[in-house]
Amino acid sequence: MTGPAEVVVELSGVQKIYGPVRVLNIDELALLSGQVIALVGENGAGKSTLMGSLAGTVKPDLGRISIAGTDLPLGNPAASAAAGVAMVSQEFPLVGQLSVGENLFLGTPPPGTRAGLVNFTVLHREAQRLLGELGLGIDSRQRLDALSVAQRQLIEIAKAWRRAPRLLILDEPTSALGPVEAGLVLDLARKHAAGGGVALFVGHRLDEVLDVCDRIVVLRNGEKVADLPRAGVTEQQLIKHMVGSELAGDPPAPVHEDGTVVLQAEGLTAHGLGPLDLTVKAGEIVGVAGLMGSGRSRLLHTVFGAQPATGGRMHLRGKPYRPGSAKAGIDAGITLVAEDRKQQSLLPDAPIRWNVSLARLPLLGRFGYLSRRRERGLAERVVQQYRVRCQSPEQPIRALSGGNQQRAVFARAMATDPHLLLLDEPTRGVDVGAKAEIYRLIEEAAAGGTAIIVASSELEELMHICARIVVLSHGCATASFTRAEYSKEAIIGAAAAVGTGVLAEAVR
Repeated sequence: MTGPAEVVVELSGVQKIYGPVRVLNIDELALLSGQVIALVGENGAGKSTLMGSLAGTVKPDLGRISIAGTDLPLGNPAASAAAGVAMVSQEFPLVGQLSVGENLFLGTPPPGTRAGLVNFTVLHREAQRLLGELGLGIDSRQRLDALSVAQRQLIEIAKAWRRAPRLLILDEPTSALGPVEAGLVLDLARKHAAGGGVALFVGHRLDEVLDVCDRIVVLRNGEKVADLPRAGVTEQQLIKHMVGSELAGDPPAPVHEDGTVVLQAEGLTAHGLGPLDLTVKAGEIVGVAGLMGSGRSRLLHTVFGAQPATGGRMHLRGKPYRPGSAKAGIDAGITLVAEDRKQQSLLPDAPIRWNVSLARLPLLGRFGYLSRRRERGLAERVVQQYRVRCQSPEQPIRALSGGNQQRAVFARAMATDPHLLLLDEPTRGVDVGAKAEIYRLIEEAAAGGTAIIVASSELEELMHICARIVVLSHGCATASFTRAEYSKEAIIGAAAAVGTGVLAEAVR
């Protein structure tokens, strides 16, 4: 774009107070046209409250927000949308029973709609055009609930993009995406800014923040503590602003494997998976990398028993293993931390006590009756052991930050004393401090002899915590790398390859 940047959004004296706590206190903040602006900070820093204030889902107690020079009614989502604010949320406010195209046009009927009657031919034609424009190979007539988490994330972004907003708020938009799909989203943010809009990019992946943004705003304890131009800023400097001190880089995780094979899969196949071979030993952390749709989650679900195997063989601790259900996997000593904790792992309105004790209920009572004393004792013990920061185990788990929710999910998994721990995107949506803590928990589990498989879209994460990384493409293993062989370029290249069969030697 040409010409001087204009102020698109301006905040002045914006405050939000819950009880005795001031969770947001922004004196002045201006968002300029033509910029991708990062908003970073730890969980609880005030990012969500600030985004909600802009989108109208949170009503500030004090202050003024103006868009293009016009004051915005506070706490009014419809007014924010009409003023040109579009927010891509982590929560995916989409309707699973409707098609992709219907979700894209929710609340804003397509051309040709008259007297409340939708022209579905036009709707799907326009939806397919938009999907093609954004490079998304998704059928607009497909039901949304048939899509993966990553695909739903892309549909949510497409829905916001279609409105051509002045302010596009991207809340952790790449948290469920692999490197190729994440690159597509970063390009969309740049494209939106180049067209004269402003993109507010909220993310925990600091390498992406430094790659895509022109400017970085840091929040801590609800206040703006830094507003930095991108040039010359390093990750360590950002972390220091976010947490108040530098986090020393941890050394590479040691290898604890003792030679005891916990899982051995040979020619394993399932829907969208394999055939592939895989061996994991006690105390070993094995990473699984791949692009969206590569089979990362399918592999974990098949090993766990949530998806049936269609061929091949598995042995668990030397004995034949073919689970017919997730319960069979749990009974065999396997536990899974699922990709989408809010949809697949948590009872959000229930207390922390319920959420961390669910996996051990059969052992917490006698004759079919639950012992509340034993349940409370277990909850108090695992909350302390896994450093879940809360007021008490009776607190609703939805009140915790993302990092603490994830620690609670991890605590429940480890409460079963598993032989094999399966982790699907274990740090999705958590900040740098919480990531470091979760990495320590994973390392402690491996040091205790647990075999661990980690599937993640973050290559840096896998390279940091894993002794070995297996790369999947189209359900097949295309390469395997030891720590000494790690290279982002090589891993991404293997992920983009077409799987042609079992690479038995590569994955042993």
